[in-house]
Amino acid sequence: KALVFLCVLSFSFGSPVYHLAALVSDPEPQYHTALQFAIDTINNSPDILPDLLLTLDKKVGDTEAFEIAAMLEFDENNQSFVVGNEFSFLSVVTGIVGNVYDIAQLSSSATSSALSNTLKYPFFTRLSPPSFGQVFIIRETILYFREQGRLGWTDVAVVASADEFGIDSAEIFIESAGSDIDILTFQQYIPGEVTFDVELREIRNSGARVIVAFVIDQYEAFILAADEYGIVGENYVWFVPDSVVGVAFEDAKAAELSRGVLGTFQYIPTSGRAYENFLERWTSLDPTVYVGAGEGSTPGFYSLLGYDTIITAALAIEYVHENGLLDQERVPAEVWTEVVKDVQFEGITGLVSFDSVGDRMSTFSLSYYNPELDLWELAILWSEEEGLSFSGDELEIVWFSNSTDIPDLDIRPPFDYWSCNDKEERTDPTGKEISLHTPDGSDVDEIESHYHCDGFIDCQNLSDEITNCKNNYMIPYIVFGVLTVIMMLICLLLLLFVIVFGFILKYRKLRVCSPFFLTILLISIVLGYSSVFAWYGKPHPVSCAFQPWLLGIPAISMVAALCVKSFRIWIIFRDMKRHKITDWNLLAKWLVLVVPAVLIVTLWTIISTPTARMKSRDGEEHYVCTTGGFTGEPGGYVFFALLVAEGTLVLLYGIFLSIVTRKVPSMFNESKLLAISIYNLAFLTVVIIPVFLVVEPFNPFLAWILRTLAILYAFTATLILQFAAPVIGIIFIDKFRNVTKFKSNLTGESLGSVAVNH
Repeated sequence: KALVFLCVLSFSFGSPVYHLAALVSDPEPQYHTALQFAIDTINNSPDILPDLLLTLDKKVGDTEAFEIAAMLEFDENNQSFVVGNEFSFLSVVTGIVGNVYDIAQLSSSATSSALSNTLKYPFFTRLSPPSFGQVFIIRETILYFREQGRLGWTDVAVVASADEFGIDSAEIFIESAGSDIDILTFQQYIPGEVTFDVELREIRNSGARVIVAFVIDQYEAFILAADEYGIVGENYVWFVPDSVVGVAFEDAKAAELSRGVLGTFQYIPTSGRAYENFLERWTSLDPTVYVGAGEGSTPGFYSLLGYDTIITAALAIEYVHENGLLDQERVPAEVWTEVVKDVQFEGITGLVSFDSVGDRMSTFSLSYYNPELDLWELAILWSEEEGLSFSGDELEIVWFSNSTDIPDLDIRPPFDYWSCNDKEERTDPTGKEISLHTPDGSDVDEIESHYHCDGFIDCQNLSDEITNCKNNYMIPYIVFGVLTVIMMLICLLLLLFVIVFGFILKYRKLRVCSPFFLTILLISIVLGYSSVFAWYGKPHPVSCAFQPWLLGIPAISMVAALCVKSFRIWIIFRDMKRHKITDWNLLAKWLVLVVPAVLIVTLWTIISTPTARMKSRDGEEHYVCTTGGFTGEPGGYVFFALLVAEGTLVLLYGIFLSIVTRKVPSMFNESKLLAISIYNLAFLTVVIIPVFLVVEPFNPFLAWILRTLAILYAFTATLILQFAAPVIGIIFIDKFRNVTKFKSNLTGESLGSVAVNH
């Protein structure tokens, strides 16, 4: 055992020598130089270990098997304190070995958050803080640009090498993203892969413009392949971890493609007395002895950390030596760990101090890469205590475009749209200059191009359906509009005719037709005609709400008026007895037939209010009349069915009256005309309504024509059938004479018993 102890502590020219165990997996020559330079600095300094010579018992390898074997060899030599362990995927293995064999470790750059678990890794300390700090500075930077109103920054793709550092960092980032950042895709690749086609294709297809790459090696191959997939450029932002920032580029094209890439690292000041003093000594070294150093060279961040790692280890050794613990056969790992945690000094990488679990306490930095200078230039700082801050007065980053203009990540495909105001189809090449409106807006202008000529009116000025469309609404609007207005004017003339010849002059031919109910009939028909215009133009909640009132009520009112006229004749001639039936009696009868319809439409308006909303029609969203209120869609169908049912009952009642009055005197017999009117209305109800309901969802233009024709036909046919005979009789046959006699097969006695009061 004494011989083994001499391997750790020996003597040279009377001075004891301490052989510091080192596991080195970083292949960079400059890193090895930094370790040796630190050893030489300590041995030449009177301030650190003045009476102890320090050497480096270095074992170099980068596989788990090699490192385990090296750890076992250190154990056999009673070397219970090991430095190096640069990579997380190796440290998580050697950390477990150290726990089993009581070996303390001080890593220069392993950052996996798993290594902070003191139950699993009780003897592990490090000069690099855990990777969650790198994750948080990336997260906060992304959110900063979002808060600046920059779109596209929170749509992120994450890619990681399938190793301890990559997976650990990616999982922390995804978890911390929460609802603030959308992770569009998470890709992993196995270290050593030759191609990255699958991963890059998924990133490209995700549409993400922010790519966070937690990779240790193969970054250069990855960025070169990414360029071939078109996801490197002015409209992309890449974030990379310290494993990229701390290593010099070998490929010139990869370096150029990394212009403006944002890299994270623990904050290492490149100014100040300690750093400048070190740099002066570094550049004065002989590069033939110290490879990577000498005039014109700049030490990398990992080299700086390696240097401070050796200084930290020396200070710990000094404390153990001064307290006589090196005289023991073996210093317990717990002692080494606690001593390292208490070390604090101003190193060339900033203040070196450790928290309770052995992690270095540090601020994090975000730098952008400048290929001309081959430098990562500091831009942003972050710490848990102070949050995000800028290295200067304001944020300044030179991006891939070689300018400080913040990249536009809100890249959208070009699209065609229809301009209602300009009445033409246009293209937005940027995909974002035009804010598309939905047809339900109050001031609709730019709408999606598929709304043009689709049969649904979406523009207030109808331009989407009358400009270069096969089915042009304007022509039928004009034709049916003119025809409807003419018919309404005819109704007004007929109303004047009824007032003059029925109420004032009391012509017999109009008196037997009941001028009072002819007036009701005309008013109903005029209102029915006006319903045509409720379906003109773009749907509106007001016009939609009026549709059942302007069509449903007048239609039932018209049929009810016809029924009441027939009822009066049926009562008079049913038993040939004297009956006194006033217009007020008949008005009450008419109200009995109409009031249920009014009640149904009133409840319909209150409970299932007809309105205009965006609804799916033929696979697309359109602004159409639909049901709102308390019930929504089902309620509208229920009330529509009730109104149709009530109208059907009135029609059936009219058919009954037409049958029972078919044999009354010709002067009073309107049964044939009434029957034709009622049969017409029944036909329209049975045939047109189902056809309309089938056609309307996929061809609103045809449905509009069918509905308009049905309305015009129903009211016009009734108008002609009821008014043609009296108008022709008075004007053309009687030459405006009031004929009071008529022929009948009834006896005079029978006629004498008939009394009709108007």
